[in-house]
Amino acid sequence: MQRSTLPRPLLTFIVMMTLACSSVAMAGSCTATDSVTQTLNFGASLASAGLTIPADTPNGTVVYQDTLSASAHLWRCTATSQYGVLLNPSHGTITGRESIFPLGKSGLSYRIWMDSLNRYELSLQPIPSNANYGISAGSVRLEIIKTGELTDKVRISAGLLGTLQDDDLILKRFNLTNAIVLNSASCQTPSVPVDMGIDYTLEDFPRTGPTQRRVPFNIALKQCQTGIKKVTYSIKANTPVIDAAKGIVALSNDKTNAKDIALQLMNQAGQPLALDTTYPFNAFTTSGTSFNIPLSAAYYRLGSTELKAGNGNTSVTFIVNYL
Repeated sequence: MQRSTLPRPLLTFIVMMTLACSSVAMAGSCTATDSVTQTLNFGASLASAGLTIPADTPNGTVVYQDTLSASAHLWRCTATSQYGVLLNPSHGTITGRESIFPLGKSGLSYRIWMDSLNRYELSLQPIPSNANYGISAGSVRLEIIKTGELTDKVRISAGLLGTLQDDDLILKRFNLTNAIVLNSASCQTPSVPVDMGIDYTLEDFPRTGPTQRRVPFNIALKQCQTGIKKVTYSIKANTPVIDAAKGIVALSNDKTNAKDIALQLMNQAGQPLALDTTYPFNAFTTSGTSFNIPLSAAYYRLGSTELKAGNGNTSVTFIVNYL
């Protein structure tokens, strides 16, 4: 498609609106013989909720579709013309023969299935002159497809997606009646204060290694949305790392904290959790809405300096991924 053809659909829109009651409307080399422009308004069901798409959804997956009834068209063209879908330039550009049209840089695209033609319509392509072009009445389906990495806070405004046309003769307008808002499927995960206890003595740390007292705690997942297939988690240290493989982190840099003491993170069974390592939460189910990830922690004597009493405060960040 040459760049010089882009302004022409707007001019045709004005003319077609003015002559909407006419059965014949001239438009470049093509003339409608028994046809008026039809506007198809897709996306009515998007009014109440946005799209929730798991992060690991494969490219090419149809994430939304809507089907509407469409009218027939008859027209003629006196010269070689450009027939196909013209993408609204605000959503991007198309070069070559394509049936998938981008929706900006959102990671989503759309395509149009014409039931009467048994095909997805392509971008503008040259076709020869013909006195009897026609499209029968039938259903038309809009499909929204994941075609790339989804950007944060995706919002595709309502309005014109594109037009099906032959030269400047617009046959159908494909509108989106409600904005597409992409919801990142997730759960509410509140902060978790863990009370490690205050009744320790220096005799509880006779040698290098963890204490016998292991404190259980949970990472809560609440109000989980639909669309999540699996959950993984990892731990990131907020203080210096003592031993990443064993999940041992230093206490915070506070003069009141104990000396030669660190904290070790473990799973429910007491096995060390390596830092910056992704673990699956196997108890997650798609039918549930609230869960607990059971973990545990223990103080750990380093054995590198003199043991001194004090507070035992530190913090770590739990990163939960919803896929």
